Amino acid sequence: MVICQKADAQYSVDYSTYNTAVPGYSPSLDDDFRQMRYNIDPALRYRVDDWSQYVPAVVLVGLKAAGYEGRTSWGRMLVSDAFSGAIMAGLVNGLKYSVRRPRPDGSARNSFPSGHTATAFMTAAMLHKEYGWRSQWFSIGGYTVAALTGVSRVLNNRHWVTDVMAGAAIGISSVHLGYFLADLIFKDRYISEAYETPDMFGYDPEHKYYEAGLFFARRFVLGSKADKEAGLLPFRGGVSGISLMVPLIPQTGVAFRGSVNSLSFKGGDAGQYMSMDMYNVLAGGYWVYPFPKYIEFDLKVMIGYAWHRAGNGLDMLGEAGIALRAGENFRIKAFAEYETFSFSRQKPFVNSFLLGLSSSVCW
Repeated sequence: MVICQKADAQYSVDYSTYNTAVPGYSPSLDDDFRQMRYNIDPALRYRVDDWSQYVPAVVLVGLKAAGYEGRTSWGRMLVSDAFSGAIMAGLVNGLKYSVRRPRPDGSARNSFPSGHTATAFMTAAMLHKEYGWRSQWFSIGGYTVAALTGVSRVLNNRHWVTDVMAGAAIGISSVHLGYFLADLIFKDRYISEAYETPDMFGYDPEHKYYEAGLFFARRFVLGSKADKEAGLLPFRGGVSGISLMVPLIPQTGVAFRGSVNSLSFKGGDAGQYMSMDMYNVLAGGYWVYPFPKYIEFDLKVMIGYAWHRAGNGLDMLGEAGIALRAGENFRIKAFAEYETFSFSRQKPFVNSFLLGLSSSVCW
């Protein structure tokens, strides 16, 4: 922690309670998130993701077997899913054995992209295609399980965060392409009479949308280079967390978020990299301005509290973002934030600028 000991009008830094950077650390987005996981528990390992990737598929088959009418017949669904699975497997394996990226745990050179994540998002997209039109909760549930599978792959030190992002994109894209090919073959045959084609970018400006999401961001710390070189300020960081937006009236309401943050320092013996995690919770207000069809702009102002080893205290941020509506119940957003939080006696506040991406479900 940072101690309040004066020496020649300068404060010194005690690195004994900081974490040494994970072996092989380099200043990169992937290493920021790997360090975050390392700070929590270097030995963390659980096996839930080995089977959670198949949960949406089990739900899909179970609903169909129980006679609950979906978008298409058994035969057409299986053809669509076979196309999707073949495309996903071809892309994942082709990239794995051509890129040959080492896994973060060093066990193999087939890290990019994440096959578990691709499978999870593929099965979630299949469930969405077949039953999302019956209830938005089939889609929300499937994609939530898929997102948790992807997060687990990072926590288990089996994948880099960019492996997971690529896997999610491949999984979803494969299903859209697989169903497109099946639609070319079957045209209007074997589709449920009750099925209604959803509005791809549906949005009702009079509806009060609740929104829950997962976000990742890169932190750029503002401050002098000398303070960063001396270890008085972190020089970079990564952020991941969850957010919730509760409407009071259409397009305006209350926002909540919690996040885990890695803060990287230069210091210790021979200027080695050091690290610690920060945990924060915030609440505030938000405002959304929808543009025609599929884009929206939003603003947030939030205040909360941050916990970290250098000292705890006030946390404030402002956010501006542009979101793409990928269907009425989904948002993909790029955002920028300005955040300031209490830090240490030497540096009462750390000011930083964040750039990130989020995906969310709405209802």
